[in-house]
Amino acid sequence: MKRSILIGLIFFVVPGAAHAQLQDLDVVDRLVAVVGDSAIVQTQVQEEMQRMQLGGAPVPPPGTAEYDALFEQILNRFVDRLLVLQAAARDSLLQIDEETISERVSEQITQLASQFGGQVQLQEALSAEALTLAEYREILTNDQRVRQIEQLFYQSRLRDAPPAEVTEDELLERFQEARGQLQQRPKLMTIRQVVIQPKATDAAVDSARVQAEGLLERVTAGEDFAELAREYSGDPGSAALGGDLGWFRRGRMVREFEEAAFSLADGQVSNVVQSDFGFHIIRVERMRPGERNARHILIVPEKTENDVATARELAIQVRQQAESGTAMRELYDEYSDPAAPDSITFAFEQLAELPPAYGMLRTASAGDFVGPLEYEVGPGETRLAVIAVTEVREAGAYTFEDLRGQLAAQLQQERQIERIIEELRARTYIDIRM
Repeated sequence: MKRSILIGLIFFVVPGAAHAQLQDLDVVDRLVAVVGDSAIVQTQVQEEMQRMQLGGAPVPPPGTAEYDALFEQILNRFVDRLLVLQAAARDSLLQIDEETISERVSEQITQLASQFGGQVQLQEALSAEALTLAEYREILTNDQRVRQIEQLFYQSRLRDAPPAEVTEDELLERFQEARGQLQQRPKLMTIRQVVIQPKATDAAVDSARVQAEGLLERVTAGEDFAELAREYSGDPGSAALGGDLGWFRRGRMVREFEEAAFSLADGQVSNVVQSDFGFHIIRVERMRPGERNARHILIVPEKTENDVATARELAIQVRQQAESGTAMRELYDEYSDPAAPDSITFAFEQLAELPPAYGMLRTASAGDFVGPLEYEVGPGETRLAVIAVTEVREAGAYTFEDLRGQLAAQLQQERQIERIIEELRARTYIDIRM
């Protein structure tokens, strides 16, 4: 096993890009590029080529034009990565998730130990390369940090990136390149649905509003927001976390919640906000352009068995209207829980990921109406789905139309990233020394 397999990419950063330091470095290992205040040396590129070769990729022999072309290609990838890391270092809004990094590194070490036959064998292999397990863990941790920084940087820049033009010929060319590597398309089903949510009585809604207003008074009086959320919030996803919702952008929350949250500054608490889920009290912990980090307390109006029975009757009526020719989209707009998608395409193998009641779709055909299917989305939260099966496609080879949208998104993102890199190159000192 070669050291390059274990270590992967490590960049040599030269503080301040001091000229004397770069000269000294050139003596130890030939300098092949300077990018801003960082340097890339020849052995880094050579180790990456060796890693590719050991992984089964063809590498031309040194001294050939093909070898030089591959060397230049890898060197430019190193340059692009350094440009991104330097730009990310100037963005104070990019926050690394050390917990996720630690989990991924532990998974990597566990997987590698399994490949070597156990932890002891892995430690012996590392010792042969003058590395301890702790040192190797730190190498992997740094590598994961780099990867996460890159991902966060591109995510932040792509959100507001202008669209890139992609032609039909380019999409067809990409499809032809990929089709030889494509597996068989699984059996697919497309459905449209209307999901009925039982509604609480007016009296239950009024009672929930009064409770929420009482909790707001307690928050305003200085009681701990997180403790009140743990005790009273009806949001199963955040209550145990003290109402913590983490960071979110517009489009993730219901409209009423978003309007309130994005009108608040750090530390501010909203008035009682009503949505389809109930009554919210929102506190913004931190804000940054286009994002908020917030907690909330959700008070859900209590629903009785009578409320569920009324929803069952409505779901039966919705199915009857659908069978009589009323468009599912029209029924969705009038009756459906807006949190549920109106249309879903899924592979039959994915049915297990849907609520158990959806298992009835296994025997359905195009044109069938199914339901009402009754299931729970949380403790005491019932939903009833009326479904129209619009298409069933048997397993087979992927067609261009199957992948057109995916290919277009992929190509567009590639073009946007190329544009981002071009902009970084244009404003950064780069010296390539081939």
